Amino acid sequence: MNTTAQPAHPEPHALFNDTAYREGIELFNRGQFWHAHEAWEARWLHSSGHSRQFIQGLIQVAAALVHWQRGNQRGLLRNWHKAQINLSAVPSPYAGIDLTALGAWMDGMATHAITNAPTLALVHDGLGQGGPSNEAI
Repeated sequence: MNTTAQPAHPEPHALFNDTAYREGIELFNRGQFWHAHEAWEARWLHSSGHSRQFIQGLIQVAAALVHWQRGNQRGLLRNWHKAQINLSAVPSPYAGIDLTALGAWMDGMATHAITNAPTLALVHDGLGQGGPSNEAI
């Protein structure tokens, strides 16, 4: 029997510190949504459970924003709808990303109420990383 204390949710801990995950966030925040998608895809292939759904949702958000950049509102809406299904399956925040705020922003883009792309700021969410401050990536 393993008596070593394990974090309640080890998946977000691993993602929070993952190089490819953080690289994807940096690319996303620079508006390089396709490249963010590519950075996250390698991590997604080796993930399971909530982490897999979370990363797939981020990839779908990035794909939605590629369509938005191309002026394709239908593509934005279709990919955002897919992303909502995956992201709603995980708690917010997850792996440092406030999914509630991201969802509200994307909903605003879907209705044209918001006309610029979101950025992702990592929040310390009980990952043993400190208090509730934001960390710019």
